[in-house]
Amino acid sequence: MSTFLKELQKHLTYERTATISEIVADLNEIVEIDKLSELKQKEYGKKALYYFLGLAVSIILIIIIINVASDGSYLWLVIPLLLIATIAFIIAGIYALFKLSKYKKLNFSNYRYELTKQVLQMLTRDIDNTTDIDLQLSFKAIPAKENKKDTIAHPHKSGWKIDNYQDEWLKIQGQFLDKTRFGLTAIHLSKTQYGWKRGRSGKSKYKSKAKNLGLEVILTLTYPLKRYGAVKVLQNEAMGAIQLPTFCQIRGLKITDKSINIAVRISPDMSEKNQEIYQTITMMFLSLYQILNLAKILSK
Repeated sequence: MSTFLKELQKHLTYERTATISEIVADLNEIVEIDKLSELKQKEYGKKALYYFLGLAVSIILIIIIINVASDGSYLWLVIPLLLIATIAFIIAGIYALFKLSKYKKLNFSNYRYELTKQVLQMLTRDIDNTTDIDLQLSFKAIPAKENKKDTIAHPHKSGWKIDNYQDEWLKIQGQFLDKTRFGLTAIHLSKTQYGWKRGRSGKSKYKSKAKNLGLEVILTLTYPLKRYGAVKVLQNEAMGAIQLPTFCQIRGLKITDKSINIAVRISPDMSEKNQEIYQTITMMFLSLYQILNLAKILSK
C-alpha cells in the first residue's frame, strides 16, 4: 500500500504537492477505496445481522430446552453445542461490527473527490503539465470537534449555547501559465445549538440541534504587476464583472495592488452537490479573469 493511502486511512486527509496528473492518479485510487468500502460495509452489515439472529435463536433454544426437557432427556446433550454456537456467534458478531466500523470510516463523501477531480481537470488547461500544485483534501465527518470556531450564548434561549464550526475540506494552490498564482478554499459552515428545555410534563430534557449554514468558497488570484498592473483602478467597476449562479451570493470582494480575493457563500441545499459547487468555482475564476483581462488592456 502506498504511503499516501496509509496516511489517508489514518487521518482521513489527503495532502500532496505534485503535478495534476499525479494527483488525479491518487484520486482515482481513492475512488476505488471508496467503492470497495461501500461493498464491504454492506457485506459486514449483513453478516452482523445474521450473527445476531443466530445468537438470538441459540439463546431461545437453550431457554426452551431448559424449560421443557425432562430429566435424562437427550435434549440436554444439545445444550453444550448451543453454548458453543452462542459463543461463536458473539465472537463473529464482534468481529463483523469491528470490520463494519473500519469500512464505514473509509466510505468517503463522493462529492468531495468528484468535485476535486473536476476542478483539477479545469485547471490543467492553463497550468504547465510539469508544474506542481499543492492540494489538501479532507474526508473527515462534518462538523469536526477540532474545527469549532467559537461558542456563544444563544440570543433568544436562556442558558443555551451555540457552537460555530468552520470545516475546511478543500484547499488548492498553484500557478497558471501567465504567472498568476491562485488559492482556492472550500469551507463548510455549520452551527450546533444546545441546552435544557422544559417539556409539558415539567421535566427538563437536554436538546441539541445542528444546522447547515452553507459552503463558503474563497478564491485568491495573486497576479504579476507588469501584466495586470491596472487592476486597482477597476475597484469600483469590479463588482459588475462578477457573474454567479442564483443559489450563491458574494460575501466579499477585495482588490489590492497584488491580488484579487472573492468569497462566495453557496446555499445549504447546494453545499454538498458537486456539479453546483463546480459551476460556482468555474464562474468565480471566469469573473476574476474578466477583471484581469480588462486591466491588461488598460495597462497597455
